[in-house]
Amino acid sequence: MHVGIGLLRYWPPLCQGYDLSAHRWYVGVKFFDTRCRRLYIGLDTAPMTSNELDALAAETQRLSQWHMLLGELSACLWFTEDLPTMLHGFCKALVTRAGYLSAELELDLEEQSQVFKARVRHSNSPEAVQHATLPVSRFGTALAELRVSAEFALGVGHEAHGVLLRLTHELAEAIHALQGQHPYNDLQDSVEMLALSVQQSPYMVLFAKPSGEVVFCNDSYCKGSGYSTAEVIGQRMLVDLSTPSSEAELRMFNALKMGEHWQGDMQCRRKDGSEYWVRQIVSPLCDKAGNITHLVSVKQDISHCRFRLKDAEEALLLREQALSSSSNGIMITRSDVDDHSIVYVNPAFERITGYSASEVIGREGRFLLRDDLAQADLEEIRSALRERREGQAVLRNYRKDGTQFWNELHIAPVKDADGQHTTHFVSVINDATERVNYQKELEYQANHDALTGLANRNLLNDRIIQAIAWAKRQSLFVGIMLLDLDHFKLVNDASGHGAGDTMLKEVAQRLNSCVRETDTVARLGGDEFVLVLTDLPETGDVDVIAEKVLKALARPIEINGVDVFVTASIGVSVYPRDGDHGELLLRYADIAMYRVKEHGRNSVRQFIPEMGATAISRMNMEGAMRRGLERGEFALHYQPKIDLLTQRIVGAEALVRWNHPQIGLIHPIEFIPLAEESGLILPLGEWVLTEACRQQVAWLEAGLGALEMSVNVSARQFRQEDLAERVAQVVAATGIAPACLALELTESMVMQDVNSTLLALRTLKQLGLSISLDDFGTGYSSLSYLRRFPIDELKIDKSFINDVHVNEDDAAIAGAIIAMALSLGLRVVAEGVESQAQVDRLLAMGCTQVQGYLFGRPMDAASFVAKFQAGVRVFP
Repeated sequence: MHVGIGLLRYWPPLCQGYDLSAHRWYVGVKFFDTRCRRLYIGLDTAPMTSNELDALAAETQRLSQWHMLLGELSACLWFTEDLPTMLHGFCKALVTRAGYLSAELELDLEEQSQVFKARVRHSNSPEAVQHATLPVSRFGTALAELRVSAEFALGVGHEAHGVLLRLTHELAEAIHALQGQHPYNDLQDSVEMLALSVQQSPYMVLFAKPSGEVVFCNDSYCKGSGYSTAEVIGQRMLVDLSTPSSEAELRMFNALKMGEHWQGDMQCRRKDGSEYWVRQIVSPLCDKAGNITHLVSVKQDISHCRFRLKDAEEALLLREQALSSSSNGIMITRSDVDDHSIVYVNPAFERITGYSASEVIGREGRFLLRDDLAQADLEEIRSALRERREGQAVLRNYRKDGTQFWNELHIAPVKDADGQHTTHFVSVINDATERVNYQKELEYQANHDALTGLANRNLLNDRIIQAIAWAKRQSLFVGIMLLDLDHFKLVNDASGHGAGDTMLKEVAQRLNSCVRETDTVARLGGDEFVLVLTDLPETGDVDVIAEKVLKALARPIEINGVDVFVTASIGVSVYPRDGDHGELLLRYADIAMYRVKEHGRNSVRQFIPEMGATAISRMNMEGAMRRGLERGEFALHYQPKIDLLTQRIVGAEALVRWNHPQIGLIHPIEFIPLAEESGLILPLGEWVLTEACRQQVAWLEAGLGALEMSVNVSARQFRQEDLAERVAQVVAATGIAPACLALELTESMVMQDVNSTLLALRTLKQLGLSISLDDFGTGYSSLSYLRRFPIDELKIDKSFINDVHVNEDDAAIAGAIIAMALSLGLRVVAEGVESQAQVDRLLAMGCTQVQGYLFGRPMDAASFVAKFQAGVRVFP
């Protein structure tokens, strides 16, 4: 049989077996729906024992008690009309029917500022052994709290605890249902209020059948259209969903048929024939089966603002067209703290970046940076976004194809209608790649040598400053190498400036190959180069690089099909050993380089403090030389010329010296090259000539006889077109006899332009003076030219005299020169004689005039007079 019992929702099924009349019966509860279940009893023909019959009797009594409890709880929860009664009844049922010692409920209604409490205790309550507190919750919201006590177990996991959880859930549903009853909320009143709201709405409202026939219109529609209600009802004034007759009705039909709203502007006609514009929304009303039963149209008369709306729309359209037509990229992004996603880009943005609008909408603009985030200007943009202000920067961005472009970015905040809050940012993107590249090219040209591409002096100074700053922080060394090509002028003079430029470019490449990328190679000008060596652990590392440079330059350079060899003199200074700033380090490297030139060139020397005590840096030398000429700091020393046969001084060679007020006596090798380059050799040479001539006349008047005064002429002086006129003026001004004046020219100087040299020499000879060819044997003179040139004297270079008494090759060369000169009727002077053995060998070869330390070093005028008066002894 089946018995229906009304149970609480979600009551757990009973699965106990019961025995009646010696047969086995099964009792259970079966679900009807979510609110009740069905009790079923089944019969099993298996016989039952006496123990099973006793148990069945006890369980039958328990089932009867539960049935009464459930019935009482159902009546309490679902048929009680006030909360206090329901709460008290719930607690009472637990105590009287379920065997609990006490039950207490507390309900706090915050919205009504009321607290409901219900408490029931057993009249003869023994000492409770178990207590439990359970929340009465609905969807996680606590409505009340249940506190119970009992003699049986109430802990989590016990049967009683599970039953209480189900009961509290049912209680929560009942409380919620009871709170939702509003006796004053009458349905009829709500309907009437809704009808009045529609009837009196300021908007026009129409209700129509699906066929479009109007079944209701409110007062606003009648007032706006001029029609009465009777004239409107029954008229087809909306779309017929069965047969749409126009394109507009078809669009409305498609929207409404899908159960969606339709909205738009339409032009209508009043009863008097006048036209007006309305903005309307049409919505479908559906029954429970989803079929459309009515259409609702809500209209607003917009005639009074249509022209303003049209103007606004045209203005918006104009702005949209302006954005679309702009040659600059436009990007609009949100301004939320955690959301700067793109909402709009114009066609120029697509053209510049290569990304379409659909590919970037929703992304943040920083995707254009890719991984190139180490850009200083980025911080300005980040700050502007945080502070919601304008900002600008020039950034490296990347197109869709990966190519880089320079983005001159301007961002500005967009405020809301009140101007109080920033809602968006507008970014203007200008492709500034061409301008930035042009600026870079200008900057490159301003900082690099046009011929070689190396750093120039401007960039060199900056690189030295950076290198020193880094070395100071890291406790490292910086090496400064100043390199000057040896005899580079000969290449220009012999092969032209084009050949010289070719050599300079090849030298630049070789120097770059000798250093690291972190080092700097610069060209100061002419044939001078500077190497800045950074991050050196030891000072000796500079010498390693210098030797590498010398080896690289030792390889021949092909110029116009001919192998040309070049060497270099290198001076080195080191930070912090020699100085702590670039100007000082360059000056010391320059001094060290000139020490190399003094000692044969093609070598390397590091600066030592002693060099600074006897030399002036070429950086300051030019100004000091000019001041020296003005202040009379230059003086002449004289080296005697000896006739071996008469054993007398027959002449003197005038040699210039510089008495610097701070440094002291400076040797010509330190300042003559700079004087040649700067042009100061011209006023200096003219002063030397004048002073030497004046001294010769003074000696003549003092009784020393008609000594011949030899004066060296520089290459730059010799190329002066008016050299003969200048010499003639000096001769006339000093009163020297032309026959007592000899001009010394180097062999390489007269062989550069033979025709011009021949003309200049003949012009000078017309003055009556003598011409001496100095350093003979080191150049490339030919006998034919010697025969053509009006030369009076040959001076054999000391390199052939040093070993003339012990080296047969040197003796053979010296002997050949002496024999050739004598055959041409020329005087011969041997330079650098320092021993008696050299004198003996030279006399044997026929050389009768000599100069050298054996007979006297260069000396001032007073010492020369004393030497002359003391006489000389050729043989001991």
